[in-house]
Amino acid sequence: MTGTAPYDYTPPSDSRNDPESKASNLLGQLAPVPYEFTSPLGSRQDLESKNSSVVAWPEADNDHPSIPTSLWAEGGFLGCLTLFGGFVGSFATMGQVSSFGTYQAWYLQHQLSAYSPSEISWIGGLQLWIMMFSGGFVGRLFDAYGPTPLLASGTLIYTLSLMMTSLATRYYEFMIAQGFLLGLGAGLVYNPCIAASTARFRHFAGTSSGIVLGGSGGAVFPILLQRLLGTVGFAWAVRIQGFLALACCIIATLTISSPAPKNKDTPWIDLKSFRDTKYVLVCLAYALICLGLFIPSTYIVQYAQAQGLSQNLGFDLLSIMNAANTIGRIVPGWFADKLGRLNLMIPSALVAGVSCIALWLFAHDTATLAAFAVIYGLFAGATMGLDVAVTAQISPPENFGARVGMSYAFMSIPSLVGSPIGGAIYARQHGGYSGMIVFAAIFNILGFAFLMAVKLMINRNIFVIV
Repeated sequence: MTGTAPYDYTPPSDSRNDPESKASNLLGQLAPVPYEFTSPLGSRQDLESKNSSVVAWPEADNDHPSIPTSLWAEGGFLGCLTLFGGFVGSFATMGQVSSFGTYQAWYLQHQLSAYSPSEISWIGGLQLWIMMFSGGFVGRLFDAYGPTPLLASGTLIYTLSLMMTSLATRYYEFMIAQGFLLGLGAGLVYNPCIAASTARFRHFAGTSSGIVLGGSGGAVFPILLQRLLGTVGFAWAVRIQGFLALACCIIATLTISSPAPKNKDTPWIDLKSFRDTKYVLVCLAYALICLGLFIPSTYIVQYAQAQGLSQNLGFDLLSIMNAANTIGRIVPGWFADKLGRLNLMIPSALVAGVSCIALWLFAHDTATLAAFAVIYGLFAGATMGLDVAVTAQISPPENFGARVGMSYAFMSIPSLVGSPIGGAIYARQHGGYSGMIVFAAIFNILGFAFLMAVKLMINRNIFVIV
């Protein structure tokens, strides 16, 4: 039969409403994803009756708006401009954050040589935690005031943080400048980039969020920093990156907009969302994945050096991983809108975890490490790139910003402690990496299990597009 992918949000207090009335009420708030699907369960009505939380949408006719067939058809000029701004803003912020492994390798041999890898990784963990935790209040402010005030203030704070980092020489100075301030500025820029793109593209949520997240300059910043460190020194290397970030953030501020009406009545913490079991399980899945997700990118340079490879080759491996991560964020987003967002995110989390055990654990040469960098980067990127789209799929449009913000707050704590825990395991093994690698793998796989539980709650037929 010809069908459409469901918009899966069901208010927890009224989960048994008739599916057709739900479709009628929600039509126009979120355009569904078209697909061809022959259900082994029988007709559309049979499928609806077996699981009322999955809304099957009627085909477009004279009484219903047609389904958009392209990004331009859905978002228009302002939508595509928002995607461009989001791509550039993500390049400047997430690119810097995902390149902390380069800084960690430098600090171990220079400014912070007296500190352990675990202690240094707290700087990267703090910036990641602040960036994600800020999503809670940034999401609320986004709903109330739109993206522009947030982007403008984030641009100033983010640029200031990099300039202060260039002057830092002590551990606490790096924690304040590169940890706290950079994380705050990045959160004020990065979170509105994601929220605005998904607000403009509810039908192509996977594709749009993938494009924005694909802008993360993790493939560019390690190579750029590596070259600059060897030519102009640490201070000016960081300042040059600061000027580049300033230009990108200004572009993002001028181009990003949101069509959503401003809603100042949204609560800072939407407690009603926690009555939605699917939403809670998705947040827990994100949190578990984030405990291990960033360990490879934080330690791959250090690991490569431990295998006898040069530091420059370690930087190149990090760039390869981040480049694959970029592809993994963009391409699966398009397929997710066709095949189902959870259907893509679930196996991506599994493969990312398995690759740690199957490849990284036994990688002692350049070829194996490069293969791991590509495979892990691709599937970890797909996992990160689809989180907003999955959250949008199970959320009502009116408090989507708050829900995305709360989900990022959920992820912030494990993102803070994941890499330091990996460093502590490394220290307990007296320089061994196997415990850290297994730790990263286990929590990616646990996240996969929770996501699978959400999919089965929506529909027990694993072949349904969700």
